[in-house]
Amino acid sequence: MRCVLCWLSIIFLCVSGCTTAKKSAIPVYVYHQFSPFVNDHQTDLSELFVEYLNRHTSYHWQLVLLSRAELNSLRAQGRQGAILWSNPKWFGHSPDIKVSEPLLWDADVLVYNQQQPLVGNFPSAIIHKSFCTVAGHRYLALEPYFADSRVKVIEQSSQDACVQLLKSKQVDFIQLEKSNLFTEHTQALKNDLGFIEPAIDNFQRFVLVSTSYSYVLPQLNQVIINLHKDKQWQRELEKIGESRFVDLFELNLEELMKVEMPD
Repeated sequence: MRCVLCWLSIIFLCVSGCTTAKKSAIPVYVYHQFSPFVNDHQTDLSELFVEYLNRHTSYHWQLVLLSRAELNSLRAQGRQGAILWSNPKWFGHSPDIKVSEPLLWDADVLVYNQQQPLVGNFPSAIIHKSFCTVAGHRYLALEPYFADSRVKVIEQSSQDACVQLLKSKQVDFIQLEKSNLFTEHTQALKNDLGFIEPAIDNFQRFVLVSTSYSYVLPQLNQVIINLHKDKQWQRELEKIGESRFVDLFELNLEELMKVEMPD
């Protein structure tokens, strides 16, 4: 009888240990400190997605907001976790990262003041114009034009500061992501701001998962796939941004290219 009780105790401890391991917190790092990913005034996209993960997987996901510099420091220390709304090419295709199914398509667009519009397409439209950069950020498609002074650069500490310079016509254009433009700046698009099509860069956003957490990928990927059929998720997206924002979750590459570069 005692042996039976011992074996039952061992089995219970194993099951309990497995359950605890499954429910241990997985940090979800978000370093994009702007809408729709982070928003101080309403439930933002990161909160919405992490809540969805906690409802539809057997793991516990914990949202962690930080800067890119802070994330780089944690990674240098060997800290593990999941990086939300990112792309492996922004981390040098690091071998310690596994990539989820794509979450959304995004694009970098050049934005201008409608009272002082850019004329033509990229790159001719920006020659001899002024551009606001955010300190510490890279603008790969534009940097050749900075280097030979074909574009004048004015640096600011934040994206909001660049938007204000554009609205006051102190710079000719800025670069924004469509996800941000179609959420935070929807009202300004009606009267104040315009943007050039096609976009200068199209890219996907994923969840990047440290190899030590790669066991979460089957459930994580299934959640991402299911999102596209979830009506409640669609309704929540509509609260965050306009229809063009919601479309970023739906378009595949072929469809996106048709939108960006119409015949």
